Amino acid sequence: MKTYLYLIAAILVAVFAVGCGEVHYEPIVVNSLEDLAEPPEEVITLRSALASAASGQAIIFDESLDGGVIELSIVGNPHTMLKGEVMGMREEPSGPVSYLVGYFERDYGRSALHARKTVIIDASSLPSGITVAWTGGEANPARVLAVRGNLILVNVSITGGWSVAEELPPPDPDDENGQLSTRARGAGIAVWGTAKLEDCTLYDNHARRDATIPARSRDAGVFGGGIYADIVDMDDCVVSGNSLSASGVSGGGVFSVGGAEAPGQLSRIRRSAITGNGIRGIFTYGGGVYSDGGGIGKAKTLALENTTVARNLVAPLPGMPPFMYEIGYWRGGGVYISNGSLEIHGCTIVENEVHGTPRTDDLGKPNLAGGVVATIGNAHAVEDMVIGHSVIAGNTVHETGGAEYEQDIFTGSLFYFKSRGFNRIGVLDFSQILVPVGQWNWRSLSRRHFPKQGDEDGTLVADVLNLDSGVTHSDSILSAGVDAPDPVVLHYEPQGSALDQVPVSAYIVNEVLAEYLIPDGLENDFLAIMLGRLEDRYDLAGFASGFTAKFEAFLGSVDLDDEQPGLQPYLDPSGDPILTLADAQWFGPSRTWPSYLPNYPYMHFWHHLDSALLGESIPGMGPEVLGDDAWSALFESGPLVENPSIAMSVWVQPAQGFSILEVDQRGVERPANSLGDIGAIEIP
Repeated sequence: MKTYLYLIAAILVAVFAVGCGEVHYEPIVVNSLEDLAEPPEEVITLRSALASAASGQAIIFDESLDGGVIELSIVGNPHTMLKGEVMGMREEPSGPVSYLVGYFERDYGRSALHARKTVIIDASSLPSGITVAWTGGEANPARVLAVRGNLILVNVSITGGWSVAEELPPPDPDDENGQLSTRARGAGIAVWGTAKLEDCTLYDNHARRDATIPARSRDAGVFGGGIYADIVDMDDCVVSGNSLSASGVSGGGVFSVGGAEAPGQLSRIRRSAITGNGIRGIFTYGGGVYSDGGGIGKAKTLALENTTVARNLVAPLPGMPPFMYEIGYWRGGGVYISNGSLEIHGCTIVENEVHGTPRTDDLGKPNLAGGVVATIGNAHAVEDMVIGHSVIAGNTVHETGGAEYEQDIFTGSLFYFKSRGFNRIGVLDFSQILVPVGQWNWRSLSRRHFPKQGDEDGTLVADVLNLDSGVTHSDSILSAGVDAPDPVVLHYEPQGSALDQVPVSAYIVNEVLAEYLIPDGLENDFLAIMLGRLEDRYDLAGFASGFTAKFEAFLGSVDLDDEQPGLQPYLDPSGDPILTLADAQWFGPSRTWPSYLPNYPYMHFWHHLDSALLGESIPGMGPEVLGDDAWSALFESGPLVENPSIAMSVWVQPAQGFSILEVDQRGVERPANSLGDIGAIEIP
């Protein structure tokens, strides 16, 4: 039904155009599986239909082609031009920071099919759909389809795509943004616009950087094994068995730019499987799904609903030199966001793996991170992660040398983590979430809004999913991820405490917000007050003085420049050394404060405090350490007794919990019983 609504909408647009003096076009009917640009009279191929169709004119298929395969062998465009980001680098005291130069036309290399218009390819009238396959393989590479405009694709399988970043002739020396190599993005589909896919399968597509070209610019990055698009809007799809290989790789199944040039839009993946994809590189992010949140500063959202993201792999590039292991990053086996926000509702994100050689920087930022991951920005980069009714467990990090551990959610430098309740989560790592800031109107002392109604952490995946007889696999798609070369998984049946949990009626979750105000020039001893109150609340005799001594010993050991004699400690904005707890302050500025070196001691305080409190094994303290309950117990609104110059504000803000989804990943009605199941699948 949805498919025909798309088609009707396209026809209505055309009818409206007639009223404006424009021509109305009937759908073009493809009646041949051959790949001919100029077929004989009465024969219409997909290639000829795409070339002749007006913008927004639907391409449909004759019923005789049901279940057929269109084997593409012609490179329709060896230098496909689509838009894309161009990045620059600048040096900050805390290190290099990338910045957005702008979005420009770039050469995306070889495409079998290419169009610069709105494209509608609709196989909804074919019960078994249509498959469009590139047949040239890696030896004669080309992505299957590229669109400079919007794309609607219905009941179509895309497979066999190979996109390779190849060297271009040297650009004009005066061109600061000259392109050195083609962009291997979207091995199956590349769209600069909105890609709206329904009932589609993107599988066995691959992209890599040609080994003969150096990774000298962002153009050499290889993104989006199945699909790369500015906006991704996907329903009832399978994106599996795709792979990427290069120095910089992101989005083994799906890469969503997120709306760089689409104001107000949301990327969304519903009732889909993103499974068995693999990415291998040096700077490697998002084995299943990658979202750029619209690009730097856009803060747009990727929403996942009723979707299984499983057994995707992030790993080092085979055969890379040993020194590369010392600079590499491997993060986000299932999902990775580098900007904007992430919303996960009724999903199953499990058994994804990240492999690599571990290291941390001076703020303890790790280069490895597990299942669902937000970036660690050198400045503010990511907004919120909102999760409800989901199973996120059994995702693992594998360190070179044998160490292995579960890590299911790594919050990176999020502003806020927000639970909407009824989650089953294995291991949450809040170690790098943005620290509390005593800034009036920021409401940011409490950032970790977990746990909420019906939440459980410490979940073992085998306790909530039937891994024996409840796993459904594809009968034709082979994995390029964790379980390669076996058939990919499509979904898992819930069991145990994931069954019959989600209420049908609306419910509220309460979030505790807190901030404080202190006039300029007055003593700000909030950190010391915080330590004293923690000591009293948790009955930790000597905790405040002991922590202060250890923290100040740490500050006294800092050497920011080992080439100069003596220790070079952190300095405040006036150039004075930061050596005591009282010296460690938040100095601003508002949006880029994590990159401002004088703020590092303040950030160290909160990271050290988390570790110290977790080390005390306090009964009832969860991975959030200082969450809503802790802040509401530690402080109330009004002047602080210890320092009346500090005016505290603490309040409860109700938030609407997620409503139960109407159907599950397979279209099965929810709930099957009086309460709904957690995860992507509902058990009748």
